[in-house]
Amino acid sequence: MEAIKENPAKYLGIVGALLALAATYIPGLPTEAILAVVAALIGGGVAAQRVEDRKTDYAYDAMPEDAPAIRRQNQLLEALLEQGRDQPRPAPDDAPTAYMPNGPVTWGK
Repeated sequence: MEAIKENPAKYLGIVGALLALAATYIPGLPTEAILAVVAALIGGGVAAQRVEDRKTDYAYDAMPEDAPAIRRQNQLLEALLEQGRDQPRPAPDDAPTAYMPNGPVTWGK
């Protein structure tokens, strides 16, 4: 029960998917009623996501004056990810390398 309280959106999605599968593959079930329950579960997932968003906003608000800088950093990271989304990944020989105190770290090999 504690796991459901920690992440209700995940479990609402699982229950909704199982009900939709049951309505599809088990003949004789009241399909319309089950699909109405699935729609209600989707609404519950949206509500659960809003709760998670409020928790995130609260965490940002509880932070000291660095919160705007962290938000800006997240925006920049999202922009970089979006910018490189359509670009091909580097070949293993061209993989980027970072030089750390304990030696180089290479991604993609």
